[in-house]
Amino acid sequence: MEALLDTPDAIAPEAPLDSEEATPITIKEKWQGAVTQGSGFVAVPVALLRLQSKYDLTPTDMLVLINLLAHWWDPARAVYPRSTTIAKRMGVDKRTVQRSTHKLENAGLLTRSVSEDGRRIFTFERLVEKLARDVPVAYTIQAQETYGS
Repeated sequence: MEALLDTPDAIAPEAPLDSEEATPITIKEKWQGAVTQGSGFVAVPVALLRLQSKYDLTPTDMLVLINLLAHWWDPARAVYPRSTTIAKRMGVDKRTVQRSTHKLENAGLLTRSVSEDGRRIFTFERLVEKLARDVPVAYTIQAQETYGS
């Protein structure tokens, strides 16, 4: 199931919502023709981006995680993309993806298991719990970031 691009949940985070004159910008409006109802988008909390070095995640680990999250729309359901699928998207070896998923599991950011029909599946309850707990740390990191050129 894909999120609707014109719904309140699909509001671009930087849209100014506190002004009476401001009109929220949807993801579809922000990305124009690059994101359509059929193409979708991936929702990634900015806290995860800010905490990636604290969690000791390499750029490869982050991209593997984002690729897994691209399949995760229902929090109650596991996802089961193949390592070969993610590897092809990223232009890396299947083994690179497998190493990252093991690292993500060991870091407490996902759970890997096998479904009744034998598929390898991933769930993200641990990621959600860890991020929720670490949001204050993400705010501290945000306060230390510099902006501009």
